[in-house]
Amino acid sequence: MSLTLLALPSEPVSASPSLTREQKRHIRETFAIIEPASDLVARLFYMKSVDLDPSLSELFKSPSRVQRRKFMAAMKVAVLSLDRLQSLQPILKLLGTRQREEGVTPSHYDTLQSAWVWTLEQALQARFPREAKDAWSSLLREMTRATASAY
Repeated sequence: MSLTLLALPSEPVSASPSLTREQKRHIRETFAIIEPASDLVARLFYMKSVDLDPSLSELFKSPSRVQRRKFMAAMKVAVLSLDRLQSLQPILKLLGTRQREEGVTPSHYDTLQSAWVWTLEQALQARFPREAKDAWSSLLREMTRATASAY
């Protein structure tokens, strides 16, 4: 299974932008730092996800290089789409449907979000201030509202 984006059950993404200019800046800057090491970052994310919820090992099996690339490419699309998150809503809803069919449950999404933020904290350390953490958490909530609308 290729979990490329994260989701939590909630209402659809709102039409009004909820991320501030400053939050978008934090997200873009931190992603730019980790992008050169994207395969290592994705490995760390998948390992932490399974560590937090061993049931995810059934969904991930052994995340291949292709799966890790797809995950990081999806995160890059999200970062590149910060000014138009609403346009991702149909894609995220389809992704949520596919994930549900593959056995992903709404309870998995909290774990995946925690694993992604933890991964960023480990990869960025002092270059991951509280404001960046809050910005990523807000972005993940935005993305997950649309994905979870398939449940």
